[in-house]
Amino acid sequence: MTWMINCREATHLVLQGEDQALGWGSRLRLRMHLAICVTCPRFVRQVALMRRAMGGWRAYRNDGDADADPPS
Repeated sequence: MTWMINCREATHLVLQGEDQALGWGSRLRLRMHLAICVTCPRFVRQVALMRRAMGGWRAYRNDGDADADPPS
């Protein structure tokens, strides 16, 4: 296992981290890559923005469902 990963591997780890907790080795390799890469931190911010937007959309949709008239 190499400690330095490329951007493709980093984006894979970022997306995998959305679904499950990463192990300490994966987190360390990702942090090392993010420290030297210019574009991958931008991707991490975009993923976080999408997560927040989807959370807001879910909250908005759930609030709208509570206000709807019940079916007759």
